[in-house]
Amino acid sequence: MDAKAAILVADRTIEIRNVHVPDSPPRGGAILSVEGCGMCGSDIKQYEGITARSGMMTFPCIPGHEALGRIAMLDAEAKARWGLKEGDRVAVHGIAPCGVCTGCMAGVACQDNFYYGFRSLDVGSGLWGGFAEAMEIDPRTRLYKVSDSLSVEDALLFNPLAAGYDWVIDQGRLKVGETVLILGSGQRGLASVIAAVEAGASQIIVTGLCRDRFKLDIAMELGATATLVVEDSDVPDAVKTLTGGRGTDLVIETTPGAFGPVRDAIMAVRVGGTIILGGLKEGESMNDLPFDQLLMKRIRLVGVLSSSHWATQQAIRVIESGRFPVERLHTHTLPLAKLEHAVHLLAGEVPDEAALHISIVEQ
Repeated sequence: MDAKAAILVADRTIEIRNVHVPDSPPRGGAILSVEGCGMCGSDIKQYEGITARSGMMTFPCIPGHEALGRIAMLDAEAKARWGLKEGDRVAVHGIAPCGVCTGCMAGVACQDNFYYGFRSLDVGSGLWGGFAEAMEIDPRTRLYKVSDSLSVEDALLFNPLAAGYDWVIDQGRLKVGETVLILGSGQRGLASVIAAVEAGASQIIVTGLCRDRFKLDIAMELGATATLVVEDSDVPDAVKTLTGGRGTDLVIETTPGAFGPVRDAIMAVRVGGTIILGGLKEGESMNDLPFDQLLMKRIRLVGVLSSSHWATQQAIRVIESGRFPVERLHTHTLPLAKLEHAVHLLAGEVPDEAALHISIVEQ
């Protein structure tokens, strides 16, 4: 049996091909029948060739690291370990830690992570990415049962929403009654709004560009208490006004490729507050960091990447609860054959069309 797959063969070049699906599951693993796969900014960087140039992947490969699907095949060992059966609907964590390295044993970063969506097509079955009709599941992978009642689009929000829980609650340590500034109103900025509401924040302030006004409207629907259009506001001054001159307890910085928000974060956070840095800057260095402010305010500065097991569980829980209008985060559903168009759309390269979250479905 073959499965249709989108294969990244070179910078900015995707080919739709058929890839053979193994006749039986790998020992301790599974074969997933993919329902859909979400997209984020790292898919854009991978498409542009930045990921390959960094050494994280080699061509060709099947991208996609936010997959949802049904178990098509699994052996007895996998069935016992995961507590799953064929036909179960699951979300796939995009990073599989080894569990035995010194990093894993210490409860910090794994030194031998396996990243879905970045392993070469030439390794094993090659079915290591979610932009395909089928996917091989490594035995060390964390899988999460998902309700059959959820739409594919809502279920695929598990990945960005998980980042919000990690960044705001786990790493950000936000407490009930505290205040938070969220710089950026993309997927992870809006996910952070939901996490802040669940954490009991008293003020949730969200920033965005003029072109992102619809995202700021969504932020208010999700529970933000104020929004700021950055072209029209001095963000630190506006935040001080909103917080009575104190600044916010926590700042979540989600903006990619921009250093202005980092400066705003340092100026807007209170003395002794925390800044979470989640927006990658494409390898560039910041030349005008307000270092004295960073020291004198005794700011706790934390870099974050991806999301944890706990946060993924919370994301699925809140999606299934129906408490928030998470469907508002989703803007496009496109078939596998239009993956390249989806990348351009998410990158903001399609005139007169704005995207927030895109689901790629396998049909």
